[in-house]
Amino acid sequence: MNDARLALDIETACPDGPPSDFRNTDEFELVAVGLGASQNDETEVTVALREGDWSVEHTAALLRDVVEWCETRGGTVLTYNGRNFDEHHLRVWAEQVADAGMWADAPERIESLFSNHVDLAPLAAEAFPHAVRQNREIPALWKACEEADVDQPSVWYDDYGLSRAYLDGLGIDDPHVTGMHVGEGLGAAYVEGVAAGLDETRTHAELERLLVDYAAGDIEPLFSLHDSLRRVLAEA
Repeated sequence: MNDARLALDIETACPDGPPSDFRNTDEFELVAVGLGASQNDETEVTVALREGDWSVEHTAALLRDVVEWCETRGGTVLTYNGRNFDEHHLRVWAEQVADAGMWADAPERIESLFSNHVDLAPLAAEAFPHAVRQNREIPALWKACEEADVDQPSVWYDDYGLSRAYLDGLGIDDPHVTGMHVGEGLGAAYVEGVAAGLDETRTHAELERLLVDYAAGDIEPLFSLHDSLRRVLAEA
């Protein structure tokens, strides 16, 4: 399967508290985007990070980094539940940065990026209906990967130089990183550290390394999951 593909997964923060509506972009801020490109059995993975505070100019800069990286590579864009989250919020942010006069072409460029988009979540629901969670329409990504025999790496806090007191201060007591940790603590701590000029501190450097590893961790599995889903559905 040598067709050109891209993979995309956004990491967000909710500085004002847990979101009440996952479709309301005003309750989310963009922190990082995991990106991948795969062709001819070669895969490239990178993570684009926010490089300033929560102001719209830094949202615009991150969006531009993402779009330009993808445009130089090209291919079908893979996400997991991207129709309802990643693509949805990126489109809204693109409109916001255009309205703010930061990047007039942002909506058009995001539209072009997603013109060939494959959301793997509904395909996983079709391939593995028994894995769909109660009162949900799709399986969780980890469950889809488990069903497809795709390895999805975990990021363990013990592998990073973040003190127990620091993690306790963020309300984190689990051994490995979760999306909720990023959304409700780690993401905001990272951006606030950048804004405060803490880039050179050991704690900030370790937090950045952790976020990069976590954001990158879901990218290669998207390519493998896509391959597996195509096989399963073709055989059905």
